Amino acid sequence: MRSRSVLPVLLAALLLAPLNALSAPVGIPILVDLTHKQPPSGIDIMMKVVPEAQWYILVKSEEDAEALSPVIKAAAHGIIIGDLTTVNLEKLGIVMLIIGQPQVPFTPDEISVIATWFTERPGKAIWLAADSDYPAQGTETAQHAVNMVLEAIGAHLRMDYVSVEDPVSNALRSYRVLGFVNVSEIAVLRYGCDRVLFHGPGAVAWVDDAGNWHPLTATEKMDNLYIIATTTAKGQIVEHQAEPKGTSGKAYMPGDTGVFTLMAAEMMKIGAGTSVVIVSGESPYGGYQPMTTWMYKGIVISGPRFVRNVILWATGYMGELKEYEKLAELPEQVTATLEEKSRELSDRVNSAIAGVSATLNAALGLSVIAVILALIAIALALRKPKTTH
Repeated sequence: MRSRSVLPVLLAALLLAPLNALSAPVGIPILVDLTHKQPPSGIDIMMKVVPEAQWYILVKSEEDAEALSPVIKAAAHGIIIGDLTTVNLEKLGIVMLIIGQPQVPFTPDEISVIATWFTERPGKAIWLAADSDYPAQGTETAQHAVNMVLEAIGAHLRMDYVSVEDPVSNALRSYRVLGFVNVSEIAVLRYGCDRVLFHGPGAVAWVDDAGNWHPLTATEKMDNLYIIATTTAKGQIVEHQAEPKGTSGKAYMPGDTGVFTLMAAEMMKIGAGTSVVIVSGESPYGGYQPMTTWMYKGIVISGPRFVRNVILWATGYMGELKEYEKLAELPEQVTATLEEKSRELSDRVNSAIAGVSATLNAALGLSVIAVILALIAIALALRKPKTTH
């Protein structure tokens, strides 16, 4: 009797097991890479400011996993030991991959895995963060590594091999750039933000279909490229490792001044939809001082809020940004309405003027006719012969 009662339970368990295995993630599945010698600083803040995410942390070894802070261990949905070739991105349902300042190059197999994951269907996001060419930041490995991935996935954005400084907007030193994110061409990323720390950043550029490099500016870029963060108009390009010591700048030259792009996004067409590529000259985690920083050298900045905005937007979840998006569209809507009403008013005024002109012209015509008739009458009167008696 007992065996009969157990059988239905076993059958039910077997039937439900595949359903549980295929169940959708509850949170936003995001993978953070730590297998290329990146420090984990700032990851705990990223995880806290986006609690809606299912955070997966990829580490190289058991020792690396053990060395993670208790905060990261407690908040992570999973800590995975391996590398990008052993983790199953599809099985985990990863929709966003964040790779901050890699200090060792990607292997060809890793690049292949990333490219396959990103290009096989739309709705993905990848954030590739690089660095400047300052020697203390690991030479130019991060730029080369990031550019290899960008080329493999077919993106046009690139990280140039230079450093950016700003003598006006900084944290007490020109290389500690406080980049403006409240000028983002993606309006929702401005929400609650003004400036963010880009500690010793690199410059974002782009390449055309022929492979030619170009500075990324508001007036010189492809339509699907969006500037997210910039310097002031006093920004400066410097170079620490030009050839033959390193790689010389491709789009920017030492001594260049002006507004320089520190972070940008590319909307790539994948199949019937789009996916997002984000490239930044500073990393949201790791590095010397990560972008998630809330205060630096006594200056309050927007790091945590901004990183949350970027992740909410890139994954398509949006959250509170949905409401801000409506507010951000209001100025354009008001401007469009005012322009339309202005045109209507102008048309009415012109029509009224035309009507008045027609009336005046008619009245003037009648006056002229009357004068002519009067002159004729006078002329006839003068021509009458005098009567004789």
